[in-house]
Amino acid sequence: MKLEMQMQVAENIKYLRNVFGYTQTEIADGIHICRSTYALYEVGKKVPGVDTILDLAAFYQVRVDTILQLESEKFVNDVIFSDRCKDQIHLLIDVYHRLSPYSQGCLMERAQTLLEQELMDEIPNFGSEE
Repeated sequence: MKLEMQMQVAENIKYLRNVFGYTQTEIADGIHICRSTYALYEVGKKVPGVDTILDLAAFYQVRVDTILQLESEKFVNDVIFSDRCKDQIHLLIDVYHRLSPYSQGCLMERAQTLLEQELMDEIPNFGSEE
């Protein structure tokens, strides 16, 4: 990992911890690592491995790419968006798990189609700032 990215990840995880009001010990316990190791991640002296980044993303209920985000403004926006959408995401996951495997496949195909249409600007994207 490049030093710039390492330092940004360090800032990102420190920001997440502070915004959600956790101590380093609570985070370390929550992802099953030593507090001293976690502290090294926050100051950028040690690089978190893939498993640790996945654990942090799960702990904060954010996407992995949010933790790895290099642009501070986009990072903050992603964190705010993730926090505001938590209930909807849990509801969507619950509905998905109650569907039959066939219906789950249909839902995934439809979601992919919608995403492709949005990317080609065929569907207005009211959630983005343009």
